[in-house]
Amino acid sequence: MGNVTIVDIANACGVSIKSVSRVLNNSPNVSDSMREKVMNTIKERGYQVNMLARGLKGSRTNIIVVFAERHHEEHLSIWHTIMLKHLFTYAKKRSMKIVLSPSSSERFEGDETDGFYLIASGIADGAILLENILKDPRVDYFENHKIPYVVFGEPENRNVPSVSLDNFDVGYKGGRYLVEKGLDKIALMIGEKKFLSTQNRVKGFEKAMEEQGTKHYIFTGIDTVEKAYNKAKEILTHFDIKAFFVSGDERALGVYRAIYEKGLSIPKDVAVLGIDNITVGEYYYPPISTVEQDFAKLAKCCIDYVIDRIENDAENENKEFKFPCRVIEREST
Repeated sequence: MGNVTIVDIANACGVSIKSVSRVLNNSPNVSDSMREKVMNTIKERGYQVNMLARGLKGSRTNIIVVFAERHHEEHLSIWHTIMLKHLFTYAKKRSMKIVLSPSSSERFEGDETDGFYLIASGIADGAILLENILKDPRVDYFENHKIPYVVFGEPENRNVPSVSLDNFDVGYKGGRYLVEKGLDKIALMIGEKKFLSTQNRVKGFEKAMEEQGTKHYIFTGIDTVEKAYNKAKEILTHFDIKAFFVSGDERALGVYRAIYEKGLSIPKDVAVLGIDNITVGEYYYPPISTVEQDFAKLAKCCIDYVIDRIENDAENENKEFKFPCRVIEREST
């Protein structure tokens, strides 16, 4: 048997090609009986959708690529898992498909393992960058080739479409909360300097410290649990720390271990405040206080923005979406 085409499926089902296409694109305007009939025929005939051909023809594929910064191959954290869950969920409601790809802004075009080729080949309709660095060349590519996209994070260029927490507010509210608890000698542990979100969190934290004249320390490049554990051990050896403010609840787990190994207790000897409000944080011992972000709202905003650009083929007036945060107090502080 030769290659089965969409025409063969339509003829076998006694329906139009357009009806088969609606089923393949998960359109809501299809009856359950029609969907079942078409999908059963596709299975029986062994039909495979040629996404590449569809992309090259210039038609929509209903695919959005989500790029996760590689972080030296430490690109997926619990934060990413939660964010992706909400992106997948909401994309499905909008009849869109999500493809996840690790990516590096430094070598995205020459790396065959980077899903960027899906964009370059027209196989995907749009993109979401979960993080970006200063002068990210992927953003330049999207702009120059009119690819619908949005950055999750804070780009340095205000004209780049972005969805983000107000990261200055994250650093400020978290720092101020610890100061108002009567704590001093506070250590901020945060990720790589190259991210503008990192820089803004540091600025917010520093402002909160300076307002009260609170002694503080800042340690950057802490982007894994292991790094947080090793750095916390080092900090506790050389400094009389009374509180850790950790950019990421997951990384705070390493801080917990370092504190306990020093024979100290949380929060009696050292308080710990995280960021993100990941679900497992409630099961730490003690449960971790955290600066919350609304994952569902952030994911919805990302998907809605990209789909709006895909469907309307015009730039939105509003390109910057910043969301507030709040501190959730638990037993770690």
